[in-house]
Amino acid sequence: MKSRPTLKQLMELTQLSRATIDRALNDRPGVHPRTRSAVEAALRQLGASDDHALPTALRTSSNALRVRLLLQAGDAFTAELTRTAASLEAEFAVAGVTLEGVNCVGASDEDVALRVREAAHGAADAIGIICTNTPPITAALRECMARGLGVVTLITDVDADARHTYVGVNNRAAGQSAAFLVGRHLEGRPSPSVAVVVATFSYTCHEDREIGFRSLLRQRFPHVNVVEVIKGADSGPATYEATRRCMEMHGALDGIYNVAGGNEGLAAALRERGLAGRTLYVTHEVNAVTEPLLRADVIDYLLSQDLRLLLRTAVEQMRNAAAGGTPPAQALVPIETYSRYSLP
Repeated sequence: MKSRPTLKQLMELTQLSRATIDRALNDRPGVHPRTRSAVEAALRQLGASDDHALPTALRTSSNALRVRLLLQAGDAFTAELTRTAASLEAEFAVAGVTLEGVNCVGASDEDVALRVREAAHGAADAIGIICTNTPPITAALRECMARGLGVVTLITDVDADARHTYVGVNNRAAGQSAAFLVGRHLEGRPSPSVAVVVATFSYTCHEDREIGFRSLLRQRFPHVNVVEVIKGADSGPATYEATRRCMEMHGALDGIYNVAGGNEGLAAALRERGLAGRTLYVTHEVNAVTEPLLRADVIDYLLSQDLRLLLRTAVEQMRNAAAGGTPPAQALVPIETYSRYSLP
């Protein structure tokens, strides 16, 4: 018969405190079911595989995790992430995870905060969220954390004290990657003009990408001129109008880097002036809008990430946080670079 695991071993595996583990083992009040679940999993991993060897309090604990996924993002990206989440539904179900997606496209920050608070009052055990980093939303996320929910940001981050873990690419490095592609392509031109398209700097990913883009151009390609930051509002019509106005003011652009959405509008503005396929065009994410534009040589490069890996990593970190563990501040996924010839 195997000896019972020690408290030290359980602490190392669960990242829980000695006092919390002791309360779970001895069925004391005030222990969250997810914490009991984490201790039970550690006991089994350490060899207490027989239910009779487990404390009574842990024999009936549930491994279920209810996730609310809130998506305050652009239409095309939201549709692609929703489709990817649906493809993982069976896999998540086997692991006891139910994932409910909430489309917040076009929602105000106050409305998103309201939906976050709804999740905090019994609708979910954890929240995965793509959102702006604004006071209404971060205040609601802090309330969720105080109630014991796991909170994970995806793609774009918020204040560090308003979430447990950020899951996504290193956005500063993504902007640097875009700058390297632009700079190398335009190296032979004496003073090329490029523009950056953002939706709002309230998305930290947009701010970080733009900062990374500018910083690498200054270091490696100082002859490249960033003539304007175009506010595209993450929508096709707004990006079309903003790009059109930019080109009326500055003339034909040698390159353009879109850190946001609205690519259908940007492409339309380039086509209107006969610049599609002539202006170097780098943007983000493979989806129903960007893929055809890449195949048609309108977009030259897409910087993307594996959305299946993104969601799996996010769920893993949400489970860790909801169970009372100590999740990492960041769980980065690789940046993927696509041309029309490397699309899957």
